[in-house]
Amino acid sequence: MKNADATPLIECRNIRKHFGEHAALDDVSITVDRGDKVVIIGPSGSGKSTLLRSMNFLETIDSGEILFEGKPAGYRTVNGKLVLDNQKNLCALRTQIGMVFQQFNLFAHMTVLGNVMEGPVTVLGQQKAEARDLALEMLEKVGMADKAERYPATLSGGQKQRVAIARALAMRPKLMLFDEPTSALDPELVGEVFEAIKKLALEGMTMIIVTHNMGFAREVADSVAFMEDGRILLKDPPAEFFGKDCEQPRIKSFIDRIM
Repeated sequence: MKNADATPLIECRNIRKHFGEHAALDDVSITVDRGDKVVIIGPSGSGKSTLLRSMNFLETIDSGEILFEGKPAGYRTVNGKLVLDNQKNLCALRTQIGMVFQQFNLFAHMTVLGNVMEGPVTVLGQQKAEARDLALEMLEKVGMADKAERYPATLSGGQKQRVAIARALAMRPKLMLFDEPTSALDPELVGEVFEAIKKLALEGMTMIIVTHNMGFAREVADSVAFMEDGRILLKDPPAEFFGKDCEQPRIKSFIDRIM
């Protein structure tokens, strides 16, 4: 259910990003309201991951504007040129925009609990007792509280990814970005990660998910966007996307290939 506040949580306006001559993002605009669940699909190299990384300011854009809670975010203009904001402001933004990557990136020398506590303690300045309680709450949310004292090397890929989700949630973000969160997992482990994400969706978390899992998109998304060649070609509710939109030759070809 969407928040009554009509201001979009995040909005990208005419984003462009080039890697050399390649246009990774070519005039991309997208609006995500509070409580929205947006699934982005498209072929490899279409710009999906670059778009998510740009929303978390891990990738710099060449032009355009990103607004968070209605205010320009992440950049300032110096001598007519767009430059990243200072690290203090960027860090503050990233605490509100959680991101889960294809790889888990857990600290091998820390327990599961230690991994989830790390951000609240070092970035948010929480006392360890408070951070521990929060970390256990987030681990419970993703079904990993019973593994709190284990080390990452002893976990399955699906368990590691659920810990990575808990770690992002411990920062209390307003937006969660998932960049193909199950692509590095064996097929039998995919379900447990998507179940954890579905639970967050039911709780009203605003999220953008890049995935090739069409079943998940049908079940969870408020809207599905199709990207190709650095552009969002279409963004519609699932019923329309998997109905009439699927008759469009390019989209039909893509979905037929991955199903």
